[in-house]
Amino acid sequence: MKSEEPVSILAVDDNPAKLLALTAVLAELNENVVTASSGREALRFLLQQEFAVVLLDVHMPTMDGFETAALIRQRKSSEHTPSSFARQRRSGPRPNPSSSVPGSSNA
Repeated sequence: MKSEEPVSILAVDDNPAKLLALTAVLAELNENVVTASSGREALRFLLQQEFAVVLLDVHMPTMDGFETAALIRQRKSSEHTPSSFARQRRSGPRPNPSSSVPGSSNA
């Protein structure tokens, strides 16, 4: 049996506890998990390497998950990289669903 090389998964969340939990869950897949604590940090990682999927928190300060995904789509090398959004129920305004990015999913 030929072993496949692990893929890279980018997990983006401003909450360190949520990033740790997500990393623990993804560790079972034996893939390369890279974490970023902001949209800007995620974009820097995307300049350095390719990712099989990007997991984004919807609610982040400065640049939310939707804005980050839109910027990821603007780069030719990552325009087809799948992204998935995670959100935590919070009080206050909800993100505008019409701003979601085609080809992504809300989880």
